[in-house]
Amino acid sequence: MSGSLRKSLNGIFPVLKPHGITSAQLLNVIKEKLAEELSSGHKSAMKMGHGGTLDSTATGIIVVGIGNDCKRLKVFLNSEKSYFVRGQLGIATDTYNETGQILMERRYDHVTENMLQERLKDFEGRIKQTPPVYSALKKDGKRYSDLVREGVELELKPRIVHCYELKLTEFNPPYFALTVSSGPGFYIRSLIHDLGQAVGSCAHVQELQRTKQGPFHIKDALSESQWNVEHISWCIGKWRGKLQSYFFSADKW
Repeated sequence: MSGSLRKSLNGIFPVLKPHGITSAQLLNVIKEKLAEELSSGHKSAMKMGHGGTLDSTATGIIVVGIGNDCKRLKVFLNSEKSYFVRGQLGIATDTYNETGQILMERRYDHVTENMLQERLKDFEGRIKQTPPVYSALKKDGKRYSDLVREGVELELKPRIVHCYELKLTEFNPPYFALTVSSGPGFYIRSLIHDLGQAVGSCAHVQELQRTKQGPFHIKDALSESQWNVEHISWCIGKWRGKLQSYFFSADKW
């Protein structure tokens, strides 16, 4: 790889994660595409990371870093994020989303749009939230989700998180949709699970998309067909100057 090309592939850029793959698998796909295009065959030698996971069934923005700028990715872990989520009332699952085993079914015909709007107020601002058992959080170096599958019982404790904005955009029972803007450590699956309980029923996530992370909006993110040297280099170059200002501001947080 030439020095100029190596420099052009050193930086941070947003991509659109498709449905059905993990965040780690997404990085492997990008590595494989770049290694094949560069005829290097050494994807393992390519330093790459991301600035925050998404569930395998979720879509939307993942912030990716290549090379030395990977050390800057921690800024995005603490950045503000925005989501679109569609929930379903009346069914609770162990994963809090559509992939899990059904744990409970409850009536939801008493839930009105006004009731849901009112209960949303309880989840805005600085709140306590218990994360899902099936999550990327770790204990003793192992993911919660892996420990649960091994039969380990976990005692989950609520954490302080921030929800900056919460809007009901659709209400068509049993389905409803929200837009959410939140801080680090906020679980959309927990929000939907807890909201279902708050209206006297239960609920789980049917669809989830991250629409913004830090300075990146979904329109800025590269789709899978653009995961190549040309588009990634262009995107890194486009954002290099803008991100310096963003990092400067982030250092003051």
